[in-house]
This record gives sequence, C-alpha cells and structure tokens, in this order.
Amino acid sequence: MTTPDPTGPVTRLLRYANEVHALAGQCGRKDLAEVLAACAGRWKDECTDIVVAGAQKRGKSRLLNTLVAHPDLLPVDADVATNCFLSLRRGPRLAAVVHRSTDAGPVQTPITVESIPDYASMRGDAGKRRDVVSVDITLDNPLLDGLRLLDTPGVDSLTVGHRQVTVAMLQRADALLFTLSAQDQPVLRHELEFLAEAAERVQAIAFVLTKVEDSANWRALQEENKARLRTFVTEAIAASPGRAATLAPLLEAPWIPVSAKLAEAAAVKRREGRTERADTLRARSGMDVLERHLRGFAEGRDSARGATVVAAALSVLGSLATGAKDDVAVGSDDEGDVTARLAEVDAGLAELTELAGRRRAGAVANTFLGREVAGIVAARVSEIRQPYENTIATLKKQAQIDQYMAELPESVQRSLEAAWSQIVYDVEKLARTTLDAFARDLGLDPVDLATDGRAMPNLTQVQVKGDIAADDPGSVDLIRDVLPSASIGLSLGGFATALLGPVGFILVAPAIGAAIFMGRRSMEKVQRSQAAIRGALRDQFSVVAREMTLDLERMVATWRVGVEQTADESLARRRRELETRRAELKSASARSAADRLKARKSGEDRIAAIATLTTRGQELRGELATAVAALGAERPVPATTT
Repeated sequence: MTTPDPTGPVTRLLRYANEVHALAGQCGRKDLAEVLAACAGRWKDECTDIVVAGAQKRGKSRLLNTLVAHPDLLPVDADVATNCFLSLRRGPRLAAVVHRSTDAGPVQTPITVESIPDYASMRGDAGKRRDVVSVDITLDNPLLDGLRLLDTPGVDSLTVGHRQVTVAMLQRADALLFTLSAQDQPVLRHELEFLAEAAERVQAIAFVLTKVEDSANWRALQEENKARLRTFVTEAIAASPGRAATLAPLLEAPWIPVSAKLAEAAAVKRREGRTERADTLRARSGMDVLERHLRGFAEGRDSARGATVVAAALSVLGSLATGAKDDVAVGSDDEGDVTARLAEVDAGLAELTELAGRRRAGAVANTFLGREVAGIVAARVSEIRQPYENTIATLKKQAQIDQYMAELPESVQRSLEAAWSQIVYDVEKLARTTLDAFARDLGLDPVDLATDGRAMPNLTQVQVKGDIAADDPGSVDLIRDVLPSASIGLSLGGFATALLGPVGFILVAPAIGAAIFMGRRSMEKVQRSQAAIRGALRDQFSVVAREMTLDLERMVATWRVGVEQTADESLARRRRELETRRAELKSASARSAADRLKARKSGEDRIAAIATLTTRGQELRGELATAVAALGAERPVPATTT
C-alpha cells in the first residue's frame, strides 16, 4: 500500500477522527469515544474484507468458487448455515478450520476441505453445525493477496440468526458485493431494504449480475433492477431526507454482469491448450472485470474504510450535540429554557408509556395470526381437493378407477408441493402486513421476514405454466396448471422416487400413499366405490392441512416473537436514554449560578466545535464517496515512447 497523501482525504480523515474522539472524551462521553475507537481500530489491518451477500440461488457460492479457481470448494446448492459465515483468504495451502463459540470459550478445529458442507451448509450434519461461528478457508491464490472474501447467509432466508450474522459482518466490511441472478426474478423489496441497511455501514458497493450465459434478456433485467433500486432510493429519501448521503451512492454503484459457467469453460479450454478459445470465453464471462474491481477495493481500502469511520464520527457528533444543548439551557438566564428541555424529556417519556401500551395491545392482536394461518391453509387445500372429487365423479368403469388409483398418490403429492409455495406466500404476506403495521406504530423500521428454504418442498419436477418469474406466486393458476392432468402417465416407480426425495412433506406424503394403497383391497370389496375414494382423500387432505398449519404457525410465532423482542429492546433503550438525560438536567439546574454559567459557556463552545466538525465530516464523506466510486475502474494504459 502506498503512503497516504499528507493533504489527501485519508490523512485528513485520520486527523478528523482523532479530533472527534478527543471531543467525546472532553465531554465525558467515554462510551461514544469507544465506539469511534472500535470503528477506527481496524485501520492498520492490511487485509480488505469484502462481504459477498445475496439471496439464495443467486449464484453467490458458485461465483466465489470460480473466483478462487476451485469449482467444488463451497456447497453450491445449499445456503450458508444460520449463525455462520465462510472466510476465504490467502494461505500457503488449501486448508479449513472451524471456529466454534462454546460455554468453555472459542474452539478451533481443523477439518478436511471435503467436509466443509457438513459444518457450514444448511444441508450438512446438524450435530457438526452446532455452535459453529465461521469456517476459515485458506488457499494459495494471488487474487486473495490482501483480500478476504466473506460468504454470508442468503438475505432471503433471514431468521433472527441470519440477520444478526449478516449485519455483524457488515460492521467489519470494507466493501460489499451484492449478487443478483440473470435467470431469476428482479430485486425484491427485502433485498432493497437490506441494501439500504448495508449502505449505512459500507460505502464501497458493487452489484454482480450472475448467470448471464443462458439469459437472452439479462440486459433488460439489469435495467429493471436499476429502475427498482432508483424508485426505492427516491422514495426512501423523500420520506427521510437525512438518508440521502448514504442511499444516493447506491445509484452510482457499478453493475458487473458475470458468468461462472463461461469462466469454468474457459479454464477447461486452457487446460486443453485451446488458448484462443479460452481467452474468448474468459472475456465473455466478465470475471476479469470483477477481479479488477476486487483488486481496486484492496488497493483503495483506506478510502472504503474511511467512509465507515466518517459515518461513525458524524453519529457521535449528533449525540454530543444533545448534551451540549442541555448545558446551554441549564446556564440560561431564562429558567424557561431548562423547563422546556425537561418538558421535552417528559414528553418523550410519556410517548414511550403510550407506545408501551400500544405494544401490549399490538402483541395481543398479533396472537391471532395463527388462527388466520389455519384459514389460509384450509382454503388452499380445499381448492386443491375439489378438482379431484370432480374427477372421481366421472369414473364409471373399473379400468378407469384402476388407472386413477395408480396415478392418484403421485398426483396428490405434486399438487400439494405446488400449493405449498402459494400457501407460504399468502402466510408471509399476511404476517408482513400485520407485523409491519405493528412496527410502524412503535416508530420502528419495517420488519424483514422470509421463509426457511428447508421447509419448502422439492418442486423440480412440477411443470407450472405461467410467469414463474413474477413476484407474486398468485400469477400461477394452481387449479388449471398442476392438478391431476399434469401427472397422467407417471408410474409407481416415479411415486416411490418422489416419496424419498427431500420434500417438506416427508412425513405426510407416505401417509397419503399408504392410506390409498393399503385401502385398495378393502375398496375392492366394495367395488372401489367413488364414496370410498373421496373419503380417503378427505381424510388425508385433513392430515395434510393440520401438518401445514402446525409448521406455519410455528414459523409465524418465531417472526412475531422476534419483532416483539426488537420492539421491547428499542423502547427500553430509549427510556434509559431519556431518564439519564432528565437526571442530568435536574442535577445541573441545582448547581450554583457560577457553575451553571460555566456549563453554558462550555456548551456553547462545544456546539460551535460540533458544527465545524460536522461540516468537515460531510465534506470528507463526499470526497471519499468520489474516491470509492473510482475503485476498480479501468485505468488508461500509459502511452509508450520510442
């Protein structure tokens, strides 16, 4: 790394951070000084931390594997485990170490590279995943010189643990790569909300559009993603103008289309000695452009890291300003100034008391979410069952009944798998609407809910017509597209395979098949009556509905508890701050006139210093934003002389 320009923004930033830190100490706010010190503590770290985030199935893990030239290193088809992240850094050899947090303290265990999925994947061994905080992987790849790539849980599968891990990683990030797929739906609301939160902590952000090799419309999708981002940022700034400084840079962040598949093909051609073809595929893959950005982040880590320090400093100054204004009020000749400040605090406490009451009332209302879940499941299951009953009424001959009975279990299995995605969507929409309203009523940010991907059935063989890329699964007509006619011709062998597959209904589907097949002989005694078949169907659909309802009620309860705990923590923190401030105002107002006058003068001096430092911080943030925007940009080749 080159020595910073003594007149450049980085040098001035370090000087600025020291001044803010000193001011916090002079004001007796050791807590705020420690916040800034912790933020600046990583300044001498020579390794640039780049967090790679994105939803599941957006190509994140395959992208990382391709970047480090190890196609099978990270599990591609499974999300990173809850409470865990993967770290890729340069080392003398390929090795992996698991880091655990236990009651006895941190524990490090070397593991084989082949066993990484067992410890870090949602499809791994649950016993091995227990207490795992991270898996640190080292390999000798020049790209990682001075770089550390951090793979985090998918942002669309955020449980409370997922979100804590991802946000915690942003606290130490120098840059963020956010992945979207050219073969998937456009960026969604919860992804945009995550990006807004990320932008509060990280200024160096780049968007990576993966899987462009098989998508003829990737340019159109990229433009739609940009349009959605622009709309989101514009609306967010309109609602809260103070967020402009952190959100506006998102609109200037680079978009890098890449194809891991083409890069892997290029590597194969190069090993075969077909250099020209390899160069063509490599250029088309976009990986060289992405690697240039990564190297740019590494070389410009001071600028990227400095933006985080400036944001922390400005936050500290905002907190110091409140105390300074209180001191000015205490030393005022007008006693009404102190009274006004105390009234402001008392009003805040009264508002918190009112909010606490609304929080209790809202929590009671939230308990009814579970009952509404049962109604959603019952309606969807009934919708699925009715066409079967209609078909049963048309069966007039024994041969028709035999054929239908053979096809029925597989058909029901697949219909229920298709229905599951719609049911989960309906439940999530209901919960999001209800809990968002609850959070807004308490002055909190909107909630971020998503389903656990492990609970979803395997839909790989369900042929659903319609626009599957649409944001709303309601665009799929389940009755028209995935009912019995979709399964005609499937064999009993296919049924067995489906039962053994990794589906959410692994306990329910066998019950459907067992009830129908084991009841076949008894049905023969009554000539396989239509009434008997309908009865068996109704019984099994009733079992399915109960199982679905139980799973979804648990999921909603987890969301509800998480949101309510966040509300309690926020209200308690705000109350502590206000009560401390009230006690300090009353104590200060009881001082002698000379002491109060001294406090007033000190407060006025601090307000002036804070104003000056705030202006300088905003100017520095703008300069650093310009420097960050230039990271990774292709530099012109210098002209040669002869």
